[in-house]
Amino acid sequence: MPETEVFRLTKFETGTSYFFAIYTRREGRHPNEKYFTSNELEYVGEYIRSERWGYGDGGGGAEIFVKSGIEVRIVYTYEGTTCFKEAAITG
Repeated sequence: MPETEVFRLTKFETGTSYFFAIYTRREGRHPNEKYFTSNELEYVGEYIRSERWGYGDGGGGAEIFVKSGIEVRIVYTYEGTTCFKEAAITG
């Protein structure tokens, strides 16, 4: 499968649709790193809210989307490999 560039987003727009994937390769150095996945992108729906809990190594977070009327919760990996890509579709 060909690689697709994905992004480690921290700000999402309410009502905007997104895809989710775990990155499989990165290139460059911070702050100019680029992330790519050879995994299939998963459509997760429209962004509705974020959740954060704890702090430091005990902290975590999730992004909440709605797809076909059902909430989809994507929890960030500890390793920081969780990525998203804005979808050109809505609904």
